[in-house]
Amino acid sequence: MLSTPPGAIHRTKPNYRLSIGAMILFALGVAVAWTALFQLNNLLFSDVNLSSFISWIFLPAAIRMLAVMIGGWAGTLGLFFGAILTNLSQLELEPLNVLVLAGLSALGPLAAVHLCTRWLQLPVDFAGLQRSQLLVFAVAGAIFNVFPHNLFFYMTGMSDDAWSGVLPMFVGDLAGTLIVLYIASFSIRMALKGVRA
Repeated sequence: MLSTPPGAIHRTKPNYRLSIGAMILFALGVAVAWTALFQLNNLLFSDVNLSSFISWIFLPAAIRMLAVMIGGWAGTLGLFFGAILTNLSQLELEPLNVLVLAGLSALGPLAAVHLCTRWLQLPVDFAGLQRSQLLVFAVAGAIFNVFPHNLFFYMTGMSDDAWSGVLPMFVGDLAGTLIVLYIASFSIRMALKGVRA
């Protein structure tokens, strides 16, 4: 049996768990960001909305994966409460539908992040995440959102079939995610140039 050499450092997994206060603040921040992007999306892209829930461009989709990747369950809770706030604006929805849709919006990204992290064999802090892997996360996030939502719309009679909304919702999630990530990336680069100047 091998023994640890004297003076060797024991490597343990870093603790990325947030304190309760930090979790609450992060969840609130995610809910606010979700709601703000939802309102901005309605303002800018209402002409390409197919319904209250399906748009060819959906900016809040970017928040889904990032919130869960950064905050885990705190991000999931933020998505849940943010989706409740935006779903309440759809007055024709019953309370149960509001809760189910919020649950689908929150749990889909959680499942997608878990699956992608294991499949891509990424560390818990996502160190070394490449652009191509980020695209995989975006596609997985869209898939885990699109199919459960469209199935629910069909089962509740909110849609005539389970497939007509799949393509536009998938495209909308991907387009929204890529637009937000591109703007964020561009803003960070400009800020860094300003700091170095």
